[in-house]
Amino acid sequence: MKKLLLLLVVAFFATFSFAQECSNLFISEYVEGSGNNKAIEIYNPTPNAIDLSAYQLVRYSNGGFEPNAVGLTGTIESKSTFVVVLDKRDPAGTGQEVPVDAALQEKADIFLCPVYEINKMMYFNGNDAVTLEKTNGQIIDIFAIIGPPMTSADNGWGNINDTTITYNSGGVPTSYTISNYNVGPLFWLAWTKDHTLIRKTNVTYGVTENPDPYFVVDVQWDSIPKNTFDSLGAHYCDCTGIGIYENQPVVNLDVYPNPVNDNNFTIESDQAIISVEMFDLTGRIVEKIELGANTFKGNFTIKDDFKGVLFVNINFENASTQTRKLLVK
Repeated sequence: MKKLLLLLVVAFFATFSFAQECSNLFISEYVEGSGNNKAIEIYNPTPNAIDLSAYQLVRYSNGGFEPNAVGLTGTIESKSTFVVVLDKRDPAGTGQEVPVDAALQEKADIFLCPVYEINKMMYFNGNDAVTLEKTNGQIIDIFAIIGPPMTSADNGWGNINDTTITYNSGGVPTSYTISNYNVGPLFWLAWTKDHTLIRKTNVTYGVTENPDPYFVVDVQWDSIPKNTFDSLGAHYCDCTGIGIYENQPVVNLDVYPNPVNDNNFTIESDQAIISVEMFDLTGRIVEKIELGANTFKGNFTIKDDFKGVLFVNINFENASTQTRKLLVK
């Protein structure tokens, strides 16, 4: 399985986590693209392979309460991912049957829900909630929020609240006040529509109860443009480390921008950085940089010919290490 490539990367990394926070599957990536480009990536942070036949994905249309569930099959390896893609693969398909992008098809571990009338789970859009559950109904992770106030006219959730936006609707000035982080008709402000979302690296377990009081997307998710599939197939988070060290020093770290558009990014930390290593998905070293003493912030350039997912391994003077995943466009 191609997801085992991540194990090659893990061998280079010395990040650590607490077992109680990395004890079950969670949703690591959400793809809501154009046409039928729909996908959910699941990550296994545990040290053991997990049989997926005990799990299901569930869609709650318009954030309502009626579940549309589809069972999973296969095995997800330790520290690996499993990518579920909507089953639309007829190259001659048009309209509602337009095929999933070839680049997304290549990322799939399983294709599900080919017929909408039989199973609606993988036909989610920006105003639907998606959950990962056990087949007995136990919720393992929630994306978005189950329940009102979403309607078919709403476009999804964002990171803006209690703000009035004025825009032109057919040439007519129109105002809309965003409340409960529901962007309503302001589709261009929806994070959950026409985007790929990646779970933040500090998330180590799923959301098992509805967000209280609101679903604020950027609390746990990073956004990259629509129809971006490069990062599917591998996930890095604070569970990915090869050991557990309760006394590992805490480091406040920021690596930005992500995605990287001009091959330049910045690392900023409250601990002195001694070196930076960059790896691709196969574990190949792209570059290694040694830094001078008392370096807390630095600007770094990626080789011009590199595109795709890059793992950045950051070593600190306090003997700790952290890794971040960047998408280089």
